[in-house]
Amino acid sequence: MIFKKMTLKITTLVVVSFSFLACDDDFSTVGGEVIENPSDLNVEEFEVQAYNKKINGVQTNNLTDYLLGVYNDPVYGQTNASILTQLSLSTANPTFGDEVSLDSVVLTVPYYSTEEEVDEQGNTTYNLDSIIGNEPFKISIQESGYFLRDYDPESNFQDRQKYYSNQADDFEQNLLGEVIYENENFLPSAASVVTYEENTEGELDTITSGPALRLKLPVAYFQEKIIDREGSSELNNNNNFRNYLRGLYIKAEPVNNNGSLLLFDLLEEGDIKLFYTTEEEGSNNDEETVTRQNSYALSLGPAAVNVYHNNYPQDIAAEVETSGEDDGVLGAERLFLKGMGGSMAVIKLFEEGDVEMLRQENLMINDASLELYVDKNEMGNADEPERIYIYDLDNNRIVADYSFASQIGELRNQPWNSFTNFSSPLEREEDESGIKYTLSLSQHVDGIINGDNENVRLGLVVVDNIIEVVNWQQSQQGSQITGYKNSALRETAGETVPSPSVISPQGTILHGNLSEDEEKRLKLRVYFTKTRD
Repeated sequence: MIFKKMTLKITTLVVVSFSFLACDDDFSTVGGEVIENPSDLNVEEFEVQAYNKKINGVQTNNLTDYLLGVYNDPVYGQTNASILTQLSLSTANPTFGDEVSLDSVVLTVPYYSTEEEVDEQGNTTYNLDSIIGNEPFKISIQESGYFLRDYDPESNFQDRQKYYSNQADDFEQNLLGEVIYENENFLPSAASVVTYEENTEGELDTITSGPALRLKLPVAYFQEKIIDREGSSELNNNNNFRNYLRGLYIKAEPVNNNGSLLLFDLLEEGDIKLFYTTEEEGSNNDEETVTRQNSYALSLGPAAVNVYHNNYPQDIAAEVETSGEDDGVLGAERLFLKGMGGSMAVIKLFEEGDVEMLRQENLMINDASLELYVDKNEMGNADEPERIYIYDLDNNRIVADYSFASQIGELRNQPWNSFTNFSSPLEREEDESGIKYTLSLSQHVDGIINGDNENVRLGLVVVDNIIEVVNWQQSQQGSQITGYKNSALRETAGETVPSPSVISPQGTILHGNLSEDEEKRLKLRVYFTKTRD
């Protein structure tokens, strides 16, 4: 799964054809320096402009997966993730029967896990793929009075409503009543879940399933909210129900400044089951009654919002805030990439005057790439993300090299092995510390120099699953992008970040174009041949 630690040993082989015309050794450089090259190809490094951008709030409703818990990053500090979710009736206007006794209420959300082995007794051992950390954290659940709308009234209900990662205060100011559930020391477990269900013959079957978040909720609350409301207008349909019980706020807080972070499919897999018994007449229509066990499910969603609190160290926060497009400085010493709505980098490859000069040189682009070196002094022994991702920020879409990479036999069910010719996994030292990332932009650069492509700003972010970026982009607060499926292909302008970055907790620090270490400065390396004088 996404969070699973993978040790990758990647050997990158770049094959360049030498069947082109000989290059002009006197080719004049534009914004860069010609590098010594043993072949007949020209190789040139171009300086680029790169700066940091704080993500103050990113859209977190309608995600594919949700985060809950506490993540401690040794560089970026602590991030907490909580969830506001709607509830839905599994069947409208439910009837529960006579003499109803509500026995238990259980919230369940399966973890992502893999089977490791099965012993002689048939017991399965699981490995959790979706947990970071092994320390307990506090979970509390409270009823929400905040109504999650489907459509935005400011657009005359034409556009989908957006909710953002920095709206915790809005939600917490609208909590109702007392806390209905609290666990001061919740710790995820890899143990299988055993439940019992009554079959058609009235006997109990033992059901064993994979590990899951399972919380026993208070019976009295759901007796009053659900069972006692049988036949009422509040349970007549889901529109009425979601206005009556507007949702639950599931809050995560650290314990002794520590915790763990969970990733799960909240909306597709999560539910709240009410287990109850009823008294029914016996089959012989005599005075004897039969006790029946029943259950009723409330699904989670369809709307849910992740809220994050990123507690950046002051020095990093200050550096991110002071490195921007309008600060008068053409770049940054360091680039700070942090997922979960943290921070990103913006890159401009060429000055506009340079593009016009390059277009007049009759170049054939053989290869173009960015090498982004990890700032080891800043990162230390921090756990670094395996992949980073670059995209067209101005137009909210993929770059041509991503599309090209997707056409050459990608392993669609293995994100850690996919698109490696576009975005190479982190190159590491023998001690597993990061060296650099390499991003291929050959098609993109060729489109700028030899085509009609604009020299757009590029967004640079951390991602946990590089396959998913083609399907989802999430808009930053204040943008005009809808942020829904296939928006990566929309032409509407706006600033967005890919959805996999929204749920990726890790971060890294890279050498920028103004780094004091000149050899590791961010530069664009281009291999080219000159087709004619």
